[in-house]
Amino acid sequence: MTLYCDVDGTLLDSSARHEALLRDLFREDGLTWPAAAPDYLTYKADGHSTRAWLLDAGLTEAQAADLAARWQAKIETPLYLAMDRAYPDAIPFLQAVHGQGNAVVLISARQDADALRDTLARCGLLPLVEELLVVPPVHAADKKAARLRGKIVPGDKMVGDTEADLNAARQLGLSCYLLDRGFRSRRYWQRQGIESYGSLSAVWAAMTHQNKED
Repeated sequence: MTLYCDVDGTLLDSSARHEALLRDLFREDGLTWPAAAPDYLTYKADGHSTRAWLLDAGLTEAQAADLAARWQAKIETPLYLAMDRAYPDAIPFLQAVHGQGNAVVLISARQDADALRDTLARCGLLPLVEELLVVPPVHAADKKAARLRGKIVPGDKMVGDTEADLNAARQLGLSCYLLDRGFRSRRYWQRQGIESYGSLSAVWAAMTHQNKED
């Protein structure tokens, strides 16, 4: 089996830089952080965009569009990427996958593949994977599916944390295990009637149980 694994929200906790950058942009513009607005990361995990949060926080359309564009442009700069950390269960999970004789291929939607490779090396994850594939963030589901098409064999699986991962898996006919600790919440998946998992250890338990049934 080859496990095709998403990175952000799955192996890497990259949530800290998302809010840190937005707070920095507020300070640059002389804006006060909207204390009465919904919690930013929770709001995003429920399926909303940064621009939608800015509008909900009371900014004008022009302000929201400008801040969201600047946020997107800076989210993968070194200052913020340095905040990324591996989830505590990421290395044990990858070791367990390999321990059963399986391969791991990472498939991520990022703007800067070299920066991601550096982060994975810093976090000790890169030596535990056979390959890193990176696609552009726009239309990520289709791009991930296109990049993997032709590689898939029966028994392969996917692990991720967003609808992009789920939709890519569906296009490829792969079983997909979805986390709800990353960029989508349990509530988000429950609204769609989709099972999700709170940790990679729970994913591994479900995956090995499925393998026994198969």
